[in-house]
Amino acid sequence: MRDRRTTSFAVLLAASLAATLAPAPNASATSVAEEGFQPSITYDLSVSDAERDAIHAEVEALAGRVNSARAGDGTYDPLSLVGAMLDGSSYDSISRGGTAATAYPFPVSNTPANQYEYDRKVAKLAWVVKLATDLGFPVVVQRQPDKYVYAEIGDPDAPEMIMALSHLDSPTASVSAAQLARWRDADGNLGTPGAYHSPYIKDGWVYGAGIQDDSGPTLATLLAAKALLEAGLPMDRRIRIVMGIYEDGGPGTPSAANTATFQSIPYNSNPSFYDNWAYKNLNREETPIAAYTSDSRFPVIVGNSGSVTPSVSMDLSADRTKAFRLTAATAGVTLREGDPTLKDIAYGSTTQIASRAIFTLDVAGVGSAERDRFVSAITAAATTKGWLPAAPRTTPKVQTTIAGDSLTLEINTDVAMEMPTPQYGKNAVVWGMFLLSKGLGALGSTAADMQLKKAADGIADLFFRDGVEGEAYIGKYMGIPANLLRNPNNGTPNLTLALMANINSETPTSFYTDASGNLSMPMYVRSMHVTAADSGQATAAVTAAFQAKGFTIGNLGSPIGAGLYVTHDNPLTALQFGSYQASIDHNPDEFADPHSLRDVVYPQGTTGGTLASNFRNKMTAFGAVLPGNERWWHTANERMKVDSAVQMTKIMADGMLEMARYSGPAGAKFMWADMPGLNADRSDLDLLDVTIGTFKDASAAVGTNQLGNQALLGATSFNIPMWNGRGNSAPTASAFALGHAPGGVYLPLTDPEYLNSTYVAPMRLEFKVERPDHMSDAAWAKFVAGGYGDFQFNILVGDRVVPLAVPAGQSADRYFFSRMSANNPDAIYLSVNLAITDAPYTGVRTILADSKTDLYTVNPAYLASNPDPFPGRGAIEQRGFFLFGDGQKNAEFSSPDAVYVTVANAVVDAKPAAVVKKLKGNTNELTITVQRTHVDGSESAVTATFTINNNAAGTYTVGDHKVYVDTKGNTQVRSISIV
Repeated sequence: MRDRRTTSFAVLLAASLAATLAPAPNASATSVAEEGFQPSITYDLSVSDAERDAIHAEVEALAGRVNSARAGDGTYDPLSLVGAMLDGSSYDSISRGGTAATAYPFPVSNTPANQYEYDRKVAKLAWVVKLATDLGFPVVVQRQPDKYVYAEIGDPDAPEMIMALSHLDSPTASVSAAQLARWRDADGNLGTPGAYHSPYIKDGWVYGAGIQDDSGPTLATLLAAKALLEAGLPMDRRIRIVMGIYEDGGPGTPSAANTATFQSIPYNSNPSFYDNWAYKNLNREETPIAAYTSDSRFPVIVGNSGSVTPSVSMDLSADRTKAFRLTAATAGVTLREGDPTLKDIAYGSTTQIASRAIFTLDVAGVGSAERDRFVSAITAAATTKGWLPAAPRTTPKVQTTIAGDSLTLEINTDVAMEMPTPQYGKNAVVWGMFLLSKGLGALGSTAADMQLKKAADGIADLFFRDGVEGEAYIGKYMGIPANLLRNPNNGTPNLTLALMANINSETPTSFYTDASGNLSMPMYVRSMHVTAADSGQATAAVTAAFQAKGFTIGNLGSPIGAGLYVTHDNPLTALQFGSYQASIDHNPDEFADPHSLRDVVYPQGTTGGTLASNFRNKMTAFGAVLPGNERWWHTANERMKVDSAVQMTKIMADGMLEMARYSGPAGAKFMWADMPGLNADRSDLDLLDVTIGTFKDASAAVGTNQLGNQALLGATSFNIPMWNGRGNSAPTASAFALGHAPGGVYLPLTDPEYLNSTYVAPMRLEFKVERPDHMSDAAWAKFVAGGYGDFQFNILVGDRVVPLAVPAGQSADRYFFSRMSANNPDAIYLSVNLAITDAPYTGVRTILADSKTDLYTVNPAYLASNPDPFPGRGAIEQRGFFLFGDGQKNAEFSSPDAVYVTVANAVVDAKPAAVVKKLKGNTNELTITVQRTHVDGSESAVTATFTINNNAAGTYTVGDHKVYVDTKGNTQVRSISIV
């Protein structure tokens, strides 16, 4: 085994598995309301509190906080988080479109019409390369000057890679003529040319194009990886940060046929996003085992939701002659003293939930006592909720004013919230209806039969029962069965109900028509339901709930069809969700805003698409917006709080490290190999459903009968279906459920190539073996150096053990590999090359084959008249493989019952003890016992008895041990030791 003396050692049995997938406690349907919902798929996190402290300290050291600054003014550290965000946003990387050439290297057009897109993107990417290099990243790669850059950390020999892929550009929507007129420069001037890429810091906010979508968060992922680089904490996988430049309004993607003229990719198909095309198709880069994009929200986004937008209405015309009748109602974006740009958030591409609401009531003929009673009830309710009194120099959250015969109730929630996350609260219309219910209720019979009170009571009960928002916005009080409120696997809300969520102008929107007495509010319903039956049952309950309160509501139907980035039961979601919770729980004061919403924050769907949609079951959206924070995107005066940027970076770094650790005993590098009669074209992670949790612990399958005198170091089993394509889409849950059947996500069993060929998956399967607690430094050093014998790999087929032995005369280095981690001296990684075929098992044979781990392959027709631009890529190396069938032909690669690694169960520690017993005359009896600890932690003892004359001091042989005994007198043992 190569480099054993400089390598490292991993899991002993299942004692230190990093992840466990198991049913969580309190996961019953009834627990949603009473005890708080717990997803059924959980993940045992590996990052410790001490490691989290170290990570967060490194992020703080890299934060570069300053009170105020302007890009390029020399007052900040350009290699800090804040400095990178300022400098990055100073580049005009707005995606103004254009086209890509149809021949390699497929440059983007560079014309006055797109304001010289190519030149602008090249400039920003050149800056990114310098930034990553100056930050000390050991690997910085750029294939073409106008396309993505990636930086990587971790052991280059680690077989698996996790990835963050995000984008550095912004859309033209934020710099339209109307938006440019709203942009303010650092001095507060409107319409200053170039203000959108002249970023600055003011009052704790960083302003500039792309600060929140997505240049700022993308750079935060880079700084998060830098924090991990500095912390030097153990990881099993490499971490790659990919920074694209064309997500928002990028150029047209070259066709699959165009790409194929340069790059040879079996089963080629195009991703929808240009950056993904450049990464996956143009350069055929390595596919990650798991990944995220920073271009959405925490805690984790699992897919794109279905939708329907009914109107919720009530006829209030019967109140026309009554006191306190409604005469006007409008909704808009909250006001904030000293913040003139806040209104610009309404012009972003996701409509806002009403964070400001104004209700005007007619109080003609109403005496002062009734007016006071009404106002006092509202004030008391608002005070109880903590909305009043207003803090100094802030806009009051609740204000009542009377001018003549008009009474105005105005609500400002202080935080603008967006339609996809209504469960985070702050809905000013709901707040207002709650307060109207309290005020009208205080009037007794005067308002008892008013339609307005009926409407206010109904909205308050459905969305604000007991003065609490949160899960009311997923239908908790609408009669939806508890088991349909959330997906049982990961907690994703099946419905989110955003009342009055169409705010997209700074001018308040009316939702009441006085002439007709019609109160009408749009409700944005987003669905992540898996089946039409479940959706229909839930939406029918919503309809019935509103109708029971006297409202009419538009048709909700049974919205389904959510596109999933990852399946609901993918443990990657549980990992990221658990890591997010651990980050904010680690120091709740430091994460006060997101921590205040902890009980209502779960994985969820989103609107629109993200880069994750092209990495099937391997990528989510993780960040950038923290729950409860404002989402500034595609609008003038884009910004992010400095505190939020630092919090986001800490959460990302924690999550990266968690992802970079094995969730079981093993990981694998899939590769291509030329094996006669076998098809290795599907040995690409992009064509295989492999993710976090694929390699499961199988130590329980390997019993004492199989082990004999060997110690089990690690055992795994796995099952890997083949995708029906390259994963460039976000299938529905029903498509996942269909599997290999027509319409399913996996390779159909009727596929002609499948029927006419035998697929093979060559892989380097790696076991992580961690140093056991009972092993001393000296024993561990001997173990790593191979001092206890050779490591042995076997497969278990049924109850039959099949050793994986190298043929006589061949080098073991071709079949086996081992490595030590630079950051973890207490782990060794042991690897074996397997070639598993989708075919019946007929035994194991060895084969030497030309193989490569980098699947980059230039089209021979291109090479006939052009040099290979990257001659170092796609190199072929001869490797040895253990070749065997997985049992049946089913378009899946499955392990035998177990693949496992052992070593002789040698003694690693020996502790001697001796007793001298006086016999008759001058003879004594010396009994020596050596208590021995073996590799697997088991214990045994060996004993020998000696008859001696007089002094017992001397060296004795006890089993395989030489034991020296020192005595005081004839019968007292002074010391004993192993020689």
